Amino acid sequence: MRRAKRGVTLVEVMLAASILALMVLALFEGIAVSARIARENAEYLQADAYAFDLAWKRYNENYSSLRNLIGKTQTWVEFPAEEITEEAAPMLYRARSVAKSYTTIRRIMDPSDPSVELGVLISVDVEWGGAGARRRLSATHTATVFKSGTEEG
Repeated sequence: MRRAKRGVTLVEVMLAASILALMVLALFEGIAVSARIARENAEYLQADAYAFDLAWKRYNENYSSLRNLIGKTQTWVEFPAEEITEEAAPMLYRARSVAKSYTTIRRIMDPSDPSVELGVLISVDVEWGGAGARRRLSATHTATVFKSGTEEG
């Protein structure tokens, strides 16, 4: 009587190879998804930083000039959309779809006496991405400019 040799059959090798192939595919898919998420997070961070810088740029303007932008009768003013250049935010820049920012300045009135103006509120929104995947960071940064005691009301 002859004893069978101990070893690995072809079926066992193919089964082990297919399991290994599935694990490698899952690993590569996980790496691709992680890279996409990291890129999107970096884009949001850059949009956030750009909005912050633009809000502070408006914040550092003279209060009187901000009030004059709004006018005497309006309660808010919206600036035209500004194109974001590649130098200002390289991760948001796309050759085919332009990244844009929108700035809004609103008056802040005293709730107990609406005739009293307390200051202005500056909001910046940033929009970027391709036509199919357009993203927007909305009203994240607001800066309030209050009147000083030396300016005329």
